[in-house]
Amino acid sequence: MKKSFTNKPVLIMVIAIVLLLVLAFFSASSRTIPWLENAVGVIVRPVQTFAFKASNSIAGFFSNLFNTTDADLENARLKQQLALFEQTKLDYAELAKENERLRALLNYSGSIGDFEYVTAKVIGRSSGVWFDTLTINIGRSRGIEVGMPVISGDGLIGKVTDVGLNWCKVTSIIDSTVTVAVTVERTRDNCMVRGVFNTASSASKLELYYLPTDLTDLVPGDIIMTSGIGGIYPKGIRVGTVEEVMLDTDTSGINAIVAPSVDFLHLEEVMVITDFGGAG
Repeated sequence: MKKSFTNKPVLIMVIAIVLLLVLAFFSASSRTIPWLENAVGVIVRPVQTFAFKASNSIAGFFSNLFNTTDADLENARLKQQLALFEQTKLDYAELAKENERLRALLNYSGSIGDFEYVTAKVIGRSSGVWFDTLTINIGRSRGIEVGMPVISGDGLIGKVTDVGLNWCKVTSIIDSTVTVAVTVERTRDNCMVRGVFNTASSASKLELYYLPTDLTDLVPGDIIMTSGIGGIYPKGIRVGTVEEVMLDTDTSGINAIVAPSVDFLHLEEVMVITDFGGAG
């Protein structure tokens, strides 16, 4: 016994294709056989309808797929452009602020004397609370040496204490190991300041000392500046402002708490004085 043909859908499709070819042949030869056309139409129309719907569905799927992909790509491109625009705005604002700080630094340096200097950027800070040691991005290759004074547009920062080829470390005046010879601007009294680690405030401070009680009338608000004595720092660089005046019972002298004129927490650009004559 022969096996029956079980793939009926394929058989129907083959018959439909044959009938379509026959119909196309007669149509092309302009001969009309109504009964044959009707028979073919009855058989073929469901197949045509199914094929048409299937082709439309497939075309619609790929159309939506490509349209969605294009929209996603455009959306990603616009987001990238927006991010680039925002970054450009930030860069421009940062550049404007940096130019403003450098202008203030140059104006300040011109107001205190005719010095030779090199500008630099702060690239590191000590791990302490007050950042009393800084690292800047210039060194021996720019002629920097240990002991050179360092200033900002607000006043005295400190001095160079270690030098590499393209970097150096600056120990600031708020370090307790650093002492600076200073003058009270109003009274012209000479004294010393040094860094203070333990104060009631969390902010960095300086202690003013070696000021006899019978020779001064120091008051809060007095401006303290470098005296130039000792030749370490140029004369006339602002150091800070007196906040509190106290009597030192051990020395019978006047001590004072001085707020530094420099904001050590937010230093970004500095100036290393490479030559000032070494005298006040």
